[in-house]
Amino acid sequence: MMNFLKEEKKIIFIYILLGFAWIYFSDTLLYKLAGNSEVFRILQSFKGTFYVLATAVLLYLLIKRYVDNLKEQKEELNALNEELTAYNEELLAMNEELDQSLDELNEMNGKFISMINLVSDLDKQNNLDQDQFLSRLLKQAVKIVPEADYGKVYLIEDGVCRFIDAVGHDIEILKNLKIDQKSLFHYDERGIFTSEQYSINLDKIPRKYQKDFKKALKEIKDSLFINIEVNEKVVGRISLDIAAASSAEFRDTTKKVLQSFAMLASSFFAFKRFDKLQGKFTKELISSIIRILEIYDSYTKGHSENVANLAANVAEKMGLSRKMVVDTYWAGMVHDIGKLLVPVNVLNKKGKLTEEEYQLIKKHPLWGSQALANSAVLKHISKYILYHHERWDGNGYPEGIEDKEIPLVSQIIAVADSWDAMRSERSYRKPLSKEEAIAEIENNKGSQFSPEVADRFLELVSTSDFSIKKTALDSSSGPDSVTLNEDYFEYLFEESAEGIVVLDSKFRIIKSNKYFLDMFDYKRYEVLDKHIKDVVVPGEKSKETDRFIELVKNGERVNARTFRENSSGEKVEVSVQGFPISLAQGKTGYYIIYQDISEFKDLERKYFNSQQKYRALFENEDIIILIIDPETGQIIDANPAAENFYDWNKAELKSKKISEINVLSPAEVKAEMRNARANDKNRFLFKHRLASGEIKKVEVYSQPIKFEEKEYLYSIVHELKSKEAKKLELIN
Repeated sequence: MMNFLKEEKKIIFIYILLGFAWIYFSDTLLYKLAGNSEVFRILQSFKGTFYVLATAVLLYLLIKRYVDNLKEQKEELNALNEELTAYNEELLAMNEELDQSLDELNEMNGKFISMINLVSDLDKQNNLDQDQFLSRLLKQAVKIVPEADYGKVYLIEDGVCRFIDAVGHDIEILKNLKIDQKSLFHYDERGIFTSEQYSINLDKIPRKYQKDFKKALKEIKDSLFINIEVNEKVVGRISLDIAAASSAEFRDTTKKVLQSFAMLASSFFAFKRFDKLQGKFTKELISSIIRILEIYDSYTKGHSENVANLAANVAEKMGLSRKMVVDTYWAGMVHDIGKLLVPVNVLNKKGKLTEEEYQLIKKHPLWGSQALANSAVLKHISKYILYHHERWDGNGYPEGIEDKEIPLVSQIIAVADSWDAMRSERSYRKPLSKEEAIAEIENNKGSQFSPEVADRFLELVSTSDFSIKKTALDSSSGPDSVTLNEDYFEYLFEESAEGIVVLDSKFRIIKSNKYFLDMFDYKRYEVLDKHIKDVVVPGEKSKETDRFIELVKNGERVNARTFRENSSGEKVEVSVQGFPISLAQGKTGYYIIYQDISEFKDLERKYFNSQQKYRALFENEDIIILIIDPETGQIIDANPAAENFYDWNKAELKSKKISEINVLSPAEVKAEMRNARANDKNRFLFKHRLASGEIKKVEVYSQPIKFEEKEYLYSIVHELKSKEAKKLELIN
């Protein structure tokens, strides 16, 4: 399109051309129109008027066309400015997203590592008492929560608060104070709370303690606290404080972290306070129930104990883990407990049972399993009770499952139960001899009994020192005497927000928590006694797992990020922590923690995608972009479009300062920047020298951008054609 000057010349030329044409040809034209001299003279008097009107119309059309072109160009310029503004906003948003994503990733990794370290050191804490545990818990909480400057933890004993430890506050003074639990804010409520008074209502503290209390505590602006509960009873509290002079605020993520610490404390107390009692009480209770069953069923006297002893010895002979041996013993003790729901006249009937009576007796595995499923201590063995009358060939009851679908412990109990029944006297027959009973087991191997279990059982009963009274367990063993030390955190294990398994010396799973089962989509019985490689390790990670195994065998810790497979073969991104621990009777085992890090991977992926998106925007051949150090004026980076425009390669551009390209004097640059600031704009009109020496008018759009903790300027350079430059000068 023509510029303004060319339009002006064009209009003048047309006007002159029309004038001369009118002077030379108007008389001839008018004479032809008149037809006679009189009319001709009249028309000649109006000749000047005709010329003015004609040229006015023509000039109007030319000027209107020029104005319309000018409006169109202005609209194009506005659209270009809007496009540049949108591009700038998009880059700013990406820059903020990159910074935020990186900060979140670093923070989450830090907290994750701290929490993992806390849980992974549990094997060193077996002998910690509750005060030591709470003290360590508080210090870890203050360390993990960046906003927290101080903290305190205390127990509630007989309605009185006993301070255990404090960070920042004077614990020695606090230990001597006796504060009623009713002086606490929200002392009987669940949840996470905030207060400006240390989580304690100062007005309710006895006057004799108020002075010391204020002396012991540093001034704070806010306190975040949560109660520690055991069996729905508040037993203590953990509280984090922000110093009065701090500008920090507790975040939502901090509340979740504090909730996790409270759960750890609650789990620890639950185990500490009830573990010993449960071990002794459960054994006494089960023994009492078995004695009731023996009174109820005249044929079961001594039967349950015999089956338990036999089954435990077979389990041990098969090389099962200590936990599996213990579970087998207690499953044998309670395998017939469902018979308590069978009518006594049916249970002790001396004659042949009717079909209806037989169907009632066949329900005792189901009833027994249902009863045990409600027990916190015995629910994990309820499935063994349910299936102890299933047959290897699938013709058993209650579900008719077969082969290896039957849990191994149930397979063992089936053989031990049949052996003791054959060797015991019944009203309808005499007991079988040892040889006859062995023959029955041999004949039914592969149909009624598992071949492997039957073989191990026959090896056991064929030994010269075999005694049905001999047990594979210590007399003190209870169903909760699992392979771990007495002081191990059973409840912490179950409540942990990581997937945890305990392996025996052969790396077979002897214990798994619910989080592990949910993470990899397994039932507990599907993983117990399985090698860890057969459960979650995909084929491509087999060698890596072998390397991990060798490390922990040598007493080293494993800390790695990898992936594992769930039961459906889907990959799960995990962090793996592994280390050796001491099991019962001094045996060596291994503790493995799996943390689902899909969230971290998503964040990393988001960060990577943002980087890729940014690079895609930067590395283009259409929009000229320079990255400049504002302190020195050095060009830090240049994209392909800049190389094409300036005709220098990237290395040459990065060797220059922007002052070597911008030909305006320092005074002119300052004046342009002042003008931009005065008009609240961040675009500047400069003149840039190209490699050829040619000077180009450009519009530069600059904005700060942060890279690796340093702020730079990214500059979008737009070449101005002569017409655009003129318009910008007029606009500005």
